[in-house]
Amino acid sequence: MSEHPPPATPEQIAHRVLADASNDGEAWVSTVRMVFCGLVLTRFLMLGGIHAEGGIPAALVQLPVLGFAIGASAVARWAARRRLFGPGLLVASTVLDAVFAHASLLSTLVWHGPHYTGLLRMPDPSAAIAVVFITALRLSPRAAWAGAAANLLLMGGLVALDFHLNARFVTYGLSEVALLFIFIGSVGAVASMACVIARRMVLKAGCESARVERTRRHLDLLLREHHDVRTLLSSARLRADLLVRDPASAACSRYAQALVQDLRELGDFVSSVKSRTLGELAMIDEAELVDVGATLRHAADVVRSRFAHVHIVVGTEAPDTPRGQAPRARIVGGERGLSHVVTNLLVNACEGDGQRGARTVRVSVEPDGNPLLIRLRVSDDGPGFREGLLEGARPWGGTTKRDGSGLGMLLVGGLVEASGGSLLASSPPGGGARVDVLLPSGG
Repeated sequence: MSEHPPPATPEQIAHRVLADASNDGEAWVSTVRMVFCGLVLTRFLMLGGIHAEGGIPAALVQLPVLGFAIGASAVARWAARRRLFGPGLLVASTVLDAVFAHASLLSTLVWHGPHYTGLLRMPDPSAAIAVVFITALRLSPRAAWAGAAANLLLMGGLVALDFHLNARFVTYGLSEVALLFIFIGSVGAVASMACVIARRMVLKAGCESARVERTRRHLDLLLREHHDVRTLLSSARLRADLLVRDPASAACSRYAQALVQDLRELGDFVSSVKSRTLGELAMIDEAELVDVGATLRHAADVVRSRFAHVHIVVGTEAPDTPRGQAPRARIVGGERGLSHVVTNLLVNACEGDGQRGARTVRVSVEPDGNPLLIRLRVSDDGPGFREGLLEGARPWGGTTKRDGSGLGMLLVGGLVEASGGSLLASSPPGGGARVDVLLPSGG
């Protein structure tokens, strides 16, 4: 069994990019939180510190809250820069933002001067709106809603406490409280919508970037294989020169046979490079709906011209598809992408393990329990998959063929997974090999 892990799909890479972006947002929020708490601490000291209203009792409440908030922010920034924040920690950090912001207002409610007219008459409550708005940097809708809910609950608690302790000083009414709550809730809704839109953009950009980078890497690998072409061409030129120099030689027939073999291998190699390059180019395209039946028939015709001795059977009518309605699947690269997948699987079946190929190959649309999926099946009576070529039900891209690289199956798997589907391979008990391709249905 191979020890190589399966390559990450573009979607998995895109989610890693999103997680990195969320951690970057958390690092920025932690920095802002430190700056905010530092400003509150500076204001407290400028207003007299322990000599201001409330004296030492107020300082015993204010200073530990601000000190803990600054320390926790520093730790959170460190953790975010090391990509340690997941969805749960993002929500917890958002709630802590609200707790720190509102805890810093407690001393104002309990110890205030004679000119105090109520919490909502001060600029401090605007911090709650800023705390909710800045949650959008975390790219987490759950964190945005959690921040809005926490700020509403804590602000409600402070307002109730303000009415209880300072009833004779308060000059604002319930209408102002309701207006503040509407502002906080609205900002929470806007932050959540911004998170949803930003997440989609980051996921799409990450997915496309991963596909382009993967294609660039594989195309670069293909271009490096030009050395094999040059070797074959040099051999063919040498044999052709020998034929021209001594056409009547006894070795003429042997040179001609070797030349034919070189040209055949060169043609096969060029066809392989072309197929793999088309597959990589298809990875860059968007997913499109494809007529499965027409594509299967076209791919089968192409493969028949190369393997005339193999009986290829095509079944294109899905049992669970209404009569008269052709099955359709969604795949990256559209018809070109699906044709690449099916052609590669048919060629692999015809070639077998490089020593023995299949005599009969069947490609068909099979029923699937999930109406949102289309199942394509390629089965044959060949030697089946050798031990070590499968990781569970997933071909990892190795090969038993003398001139094979295994890259073709990797490209096919990547194309299917990039389309939101999966590739399942097995060697049935009755012999042969079977590959099931699950793709999103267009029905």
